[in-house]
Amino acid sequence: KRNGNSLYNGDFLNYLLNNNFFKYAFEKGIQVQDEFLDTFPKWVQSSKLNSIRGLSTFNYRFPSVGVTQSLDEFHYSILEQGRTLRMFRGEYPYNRDVHKFLDDKESNFIDDRPLQKNDAVIISCPFSGTGMVHKKMEKMFDIAYELSVPVFVDMAWFGTCANINVDLSHLAIHEVAFSTTKGLCTGDYRAGIRFSRHGIIDYNSSKRKDRLALQADWTHGCHLNTSISLELMRRFTPDYQWNKYNKAQKQVCETYGLTPSDCVHIALGNKNWSQFQRDRVYNRVNIGKVVKRIYEQNQTVTV
Repeated sequence: KRNGNSLYNGDFLNYLLNNNFFKYAFEKGIQVQDEFLDTFPKWVQSSKLNSIRGLSTFNYRFPSVGVTQSLDEFHYSILEQGRTLRMFRGEYPYNRDVHKFLDDKESNFIDDRPLQKNDAVIISCPFSGTGMVHKKMEKMFDIAYELSVPVFVDMAWFGTCANINVDLSHLAIHEVAFSTTKGLCTGDYRAGIRFSRHGIIDYNSSKRKDRLALQADWTHGCHLNTSISLELMRRFTPDYQWNKYNKAQKQVCETYGLTPSDCVHIALGNKNWSQFQRDRVYNRVNIGKVVKRIYEQNQTVTV
């Protein structure tokens, strides 16, 4: 598969159903915005397989419908400020689908020409093209900071990975967003969080508004979604997916001659896998469904 969807783990929904979450959710109250925002960074930092540092350096945090709503807000701000979107080859294609982006002769890929002052950068971590940290990410942060170029870090795949060691305190990073869509399989009831260095609300000002900040101030989030994710974060660590499926991932990769990435559902292929090519650089293969099938077969054999 070419898409980046993670494998579906029924343990999460089964937990909600077996504990009658949906039956009692409204009795307990689903307006949990403050608790959700307080719990999410603690959940991220509870990982024993990854080291995500620097979240405490962000002054603001707001709910987001997955990471996508935060991305859309960043795209909107790029347009408002007249900046040019820049990304590395292999990046999440959604960003090119919703925003003007040149990828031919006058390429906007960072690989093809240096950053400039009026740019803005989106980078995923783990990186969409490899399932690992992009090798040039740290250097890019330094250059972006020197040029006053704002950077958005998309960490949507956190919760499916191991070996991701990153310091998000770098001042080039203006925003970073996480979601539970992949790590806790909440794709049908999406929830996420955006950390940012801006978010002051001034209703009397004509300056650019931070729409996520306004939404949070009005408590206009998807409350049932955040309530579901909060319940799952209390029960499951961000290492759960990796711990359950990483052996099957290695088995699949050994069988098909693939290289496992740091995300349990992603592998990299050699030239024989060129049909999965991303921007003429990576042969990235989504092995999630096969990993799940192999895991289930192994469980049957064990039983």
